[in-house]
Amino acid sequence: MEKRPIRVFCDFDGTISAQDVGATVFNHFATNRNRGTVLQWIDRKIDSRECLIRECAYIDASRAEIEAEVARIGLMKGFDKFVALMDQHGIPIHVVSDGLDFYIAAFLERHGLGHLEVYSNHAHFINGSLYPSFPYFIAGCGLCGTCKGERVKSLSSEGELTVYIGDGFSDRCAVGVADLLFARDDLVGLAREKGVDWIDYEDFYDVIKYFGSNLLRE
Repeated sequence: MEKRPIRVFCDFDGTISAQDVGATVFNHFATNRNRGTVLQWIDRKIDSRECLIRECAYIDASRAEIEAEVARIGLMKGFDKFVALMDQHGIPIHVVSDGLDFYIAAFLERHGLGHLEVYSNHAHFINGSLYPSFPYFIAGCGLCGTCKGERVKSLSSEGELTVYIGDGFSDRCAVGVADLLFARDDLVGLAREKGVDWIDYEDFYDVIKYFGSNLLRE
């Protein structure tokens, strides 16, 4: 039987990055004023756009100051090796995030991964303030700024095996949409809640091992 072509979708915050970059930035520069807002989003009392708009309004820092804080955060173990493996096999990787493009781009560039395709919300620095915009909202679920389930559907072609890798609440719309789900932390509970099977992983060395044993074998 001919093998299906593979397409990978990967969350950014806490998945590619060793810790949640967005949460680190907002907690630090909003001096934790955002915590109640985030809890409202987790409890589904507000959507992610409203959450991000409020969080950005709390920020009192320049782009350079924020990027300096981001530079303190490391790469998840094995991600660079995973990217190299996917490149070797011609498997596309899409970074999908409900965070902000500027810190994702700065992070990936610093780790030599600036070639990766990113879909996220946009950031605008205007007169010293930070404002988000949502280029993918209209096509999505109506609850996410960048709906990851919509991105999986829109970017995939018929017959492909779609793989999603994530860790948290912003990944909820991809659960049950991608063919294979790698999950840890809060995403495990969401998969369980939806009755969707998942593959446990701690870091990308686990993902590499699974790919080598199950998806890349001749």
